[in-house]
Amino acid sequence: MKTKLTETKFEPTLSLICRSFKRAACCAAVILIYSGVAAQNLFVSGYGGEEDRSLDACFGKIFEFTWDGAESIFANPCNPSSVAFDGAGNLYVMDWQLIGIHSQIFIDKYNPSGVETIFASGLSLPSYLAADRTGNVFVGDYTNGIIYKYTPSGSRTTFASGLYHPVGMALDSVGNLFVADNANGSSQGSIYEYHPDGSRVTFAVLDPSDRPADLAFDSGGNLYMADLGGNIYEYQIGILRRYPRTLFGSVPNSAQSLAWDSSGNLFVVDSGNMIYEFTSQAVRTPFASGQTLGETFEYLAVQPPVCCQ
Repeated sequence: MKTKLTETKFEPTLSLICRSFKRAACCAAVILIYSGVAAQNLFVSGYGGEEDRSLDACFGKIFEFTWDGAESIFANPCNPSSVAFDGAGNLYVMDWQLIGIHSQIFIDKYNPSGVETIFASGLSLPSYLAADRTGNVFVGDYTNGIIYKYTPSGSRTTFASGLYHPVGMALDSVGNLFVADNANGSSQGSIYEYHPDGSRVTFAVLDPSDRPADLAFDSGGNLYMADLGGNIYEYQIGILRRYPRTLFGSVPNSAQSLAWDSSGNLFVVDSGNMIYEFTSQAVRTPFASGQTLGETFEYLAVQPPVCCQ
């Protein structure tokens, strides 16, 4: 069962703030004033230590971690991979299942109370999920180089095509979709920026040695890329069109998935059995280890901040 971190004694004050500001301003005020109280939980797909990881085994887990590292099980999908939250706190999970002799890929939707519904099915080989504030879900098809867009009702359209192997996606604050695309052997990998109308520009050309795995934005709008070589790169967003890239930090093995919370902490999955936490100054500390219980961590997402309802 989910842990509600917002204490009831602060609700009257939050209500007064909400009546004094518009919704966007309210969220900013809540995050600024109560970030230490209403901390966001971290949700991580993975497995609970069972040895059989085949598609028909159904040993998947969605782990939930509070800000201080306390762990619980939020859900038990079959074989989960990518996870993403929309602005209303609904969690989307890519789930592989074996139905008869055929593998089926679903997108499961969990509301904030943990109630599960099937949001979409009939996918080929999706690699990554991203969801915007209004409940549109973007799905990267790794094999076919396509980005699909699902409306909140579940209807699907092709949002983008012509990619090689999309491996990570993130949305900025105004709804632009950023996609990391692997190199195809004849050209270097790239990060593309897609506007809401589907038009595309090249945001960055990657180094030949890069092995991109994931993208995430911090609260200041800067973009971060996880690399399977263990590095985490920062692209600083500014007035100039040419965005400088710097090395933000690294993990000992392989940076597989990353996400920022609204308090300025970055969480990174390293090689499946470790989660590290970075401060905004790139100070790294271990956050959770799966080694003791044989747990495996795959992808992570940070719960949206509690705001004005």
